[in-house]
Amino acid sequence: MTMNPSRHEARSACALANGLELVGDRWTLLIIRDLMFSNRNEFGHLLKAGEGISTNILTERLERLQQYNVIKKLPHPTHGKKFIYELTEQGLALAPVLIEMVLWSHNNLADTFIPPSIHQMILDDREALYEKVRSREPLFILDL
Repeated sequence: MTMNPSRHEARSACALANGLELVGDRWTLLIIRDLMFSNRNEFGHLLKAGEGISTNILTERLERLQQYNVIKKLPHPTHGKKFIYELTEQGLALAPVLIEMVLWSHNNLADTFIPPSIHQMILDDREALYEKVRSREPLFILDL
């Protein structure tokens, strides 16, 4: 798959440093987590995710992720004044990175949690997990 890299002001040519500038902060990764694995896809859903992001930080991160084509903002299908957010193909390509981070955290940090069905898929059938992510099927449904 050929990607069309986004241009930005870089401090160095290091691919890892540049990737971290875009997706390396806590809030950005949590937004991507919610869009990738759950049914949270509206501004209000993301705001109330539980980690305590502020409105201005959420707004800034969503705008930056749109600017770099990681997410797209779409009209809400049933509410004319709302929008939904969806990962683009570039955003979905982050699945292996997030899954490895989840697994590393679960294996190395006490008192961390992975929903059991997702943990089992990570261990037993990673390709099926990637396929669910690519099809934008929420891996867990939250009461919103």
